[in-house]
Amino acid sequence: MKSAKQILWKGLLVVLLGVFLGVFIFAAYQLYYTFNGYRQATKKYNSLNEQYVSTQPEATPTPDVTEKPEETPEVFTAPITIDFDGLKERNKDIAGWIYCPDTPISYPVVRGADNDYYLYHSFDGDLNQSGTIFMDMVCEVDLSQDNTILYGHHMNNRGMFASLEDYRQEGYLEEHPIFYYLTPDETYVLPIFSMFLTGGDSDVYAFNFATDDEYTKFLESMTARSNYDTGIDVTSDDHIMTLSTCAYDYDDARYVVLCKIVPISEAGSILKPAQEKPAEATQTAEAPAENTSGEGTAAQITVAE
Repeated sequence: MKSAKQILWKGLLVVLLGVFLGVFIFAAYQLYYTFNGYRQATKKYNSLNEQYVSTQPEATPTPDVTEKPEETPEVFTAPITIDFDGLKERNKDIAGWIYCPDTPISYPVVRGADNDYYLYHSFDGDLNQSGTIFMDMVCEVDLSQDNTILYGHHMNNRGMFASLEDYRQEGYLEEHPIFYYLTPDETYVLPIFSMFLTGGDSDVYAFNFATDDEYTKFLESMTARSNYDTGIDVTSDDHIMTLSTCAYDYDDARYVVLCKIVPISEAGSILKPAQEKPAEATQTAEAPAENTSGEGTAAQITVAE
């Protein structure tokens, strides 16, 4: 006959095996959920690119002629065009499309009724941890704020805005100095003027300023904090766009890339040098941010993995 002690130990062993098995099953499910979410999101956004994004054909060289034709201003176009009518039929919240050549970033941008829904919903409204690139609800889709803010997850498969952190690497800015932002009405070039690590409550998320002087101080502060000198000047006459994603250096950390918003019709001086030779980037020391009193505050959301 088994002693009470043997029975107790056997029962304890069964319980421990059950716990370990439960933990294993839960971990396996979490891994499946994570990677299946990555797969579904990648499939979804690849499909959107295939259906609604067209690559612009290369310009046809001008044939040789005996007489020089009258000089005309160079006309620049974005490398892609977007079928916004089709996107609007799928999601009325469509605001624009963010694109950076030779990177994973080519996504629709939405603006929802709040800053929560698109954290974990895809462009078509499906529940998915990759979410959608979205504009802060306080911003206007016509980019009329001093600072328009876009949020995107930092996904481990390099999806969404994960590649923003590549701007920490010396040389990456030289290869990718500009973004494009396309809307139904206008195409914009977004030359980068600053990039740095910050917190979720940073003053970088202020979106409007009461005076030109306040806005100028804000821009000077943001430029001074940049990891690299990009050579792009910004003034109180400019509007800017802040691209934000999570970082994991400390709790509630963010990595942000700040861009000047320039209509493509006015961007010849930016695009021509960028096409010929990327601007040289030099390392600068990071300086603490000034406190500014812009209208609004940092978006109180967690854009997590």
